[in-house]
Amino acid sequence: MLSADQDHTEFLHLTLPAQPAHLRTLRQHVRRCVATLPISPDRQAETILAVDEAAANAVQHAYDVDHPGSIELTIWTESNALCIQVFDNGHWREPPLTPRPPGHGLGITLMRRLVDCVLIQRGPRGTNVLLRSRITDPAPDHAEPSPRRRPRHARHRAVTEHALSRSRPR
Repeated sequence: MLSADQDHTEFLHLTLPAQPAHLRTLRQHVRRCVATLPISPDRQAETILAVDEAAANAVQHAYDVDHPGSIELTIWTESNALCIQVFDNGHWREPPLTPRPPGHGLGITLMRRLVDCVLIQRGPRGTNVLLRSRITDPAPDHAEPSPRRRPRHARHRAVTEHALSRSRPR
């Protein structure tokens, strides 16, 4: 699972069924990866939430209910950045025209508020979401390990409310 070269360290590559029940497992894997990096607990929580939103979009929009597919998650570092790719091989389905429940339809906006860069590519092979955030120290293959311990829990509700409050017009 770990592969390292001069400018790239892959921490995780995982394929899970694109079903809501598997989002928790995905978050747990992301949490374990970001906990090893020199990122503040708040940034860790924001990263986990952004990945969860990207994966939830794949679950909701990529596949027909009768034909569920999979989500591929890849996490790696480059020099001074954390990169996370969420890929599905489904086909984008527009949400229904009926009014959405409160809080729905904000996933991409939320992701853009939580991480430094969000790139989304939709194509015939599926949707590829790349999330990128700066990390405060060089990638693990470029620096000595930090002796500090970092909390392993994320405060998703507080992070979501904070991010959404920044996106609301004033």
